[in-house]
Amino acid sequence: MADVNVTYEDMRQAGNRLKQEYEQMDAKLDELQSYIQGLVSDGYVTGRSSGAFDDQYQQFTTGAKQMLQGLEGLGSFLIQAADTFEQTDEGLASGISG
Repeated sequence: MADVNVTYEDMRQAGNRLKQEYEQMDAKLDELQSYIQGLVSDGYVTGRSSGAFDDQYQQFTTGAKQMLQGLEGLGSFLIQAADTFEQTDEGLASGISG
């Protein structure tokens, strides 16, 4: 038989931390994307390689943002799981109390 040891607030704090980190990293990716766009339009302009670099950097950014959405989803899961555990525990306590 499995035991359950859940600290709702710890789960919520961890979920919120993941979501905050997502927001910060997402903003940093946007900042870097703007920086690279400036570079390939004014500081690194060639016939082909600068455009190819820009394309690859955009693909990298897209993939990184998709990964970060997973991080945000994990944070949301922890918050929802804490809420569900707490509601279930309260419901069980109410049911047994009559």
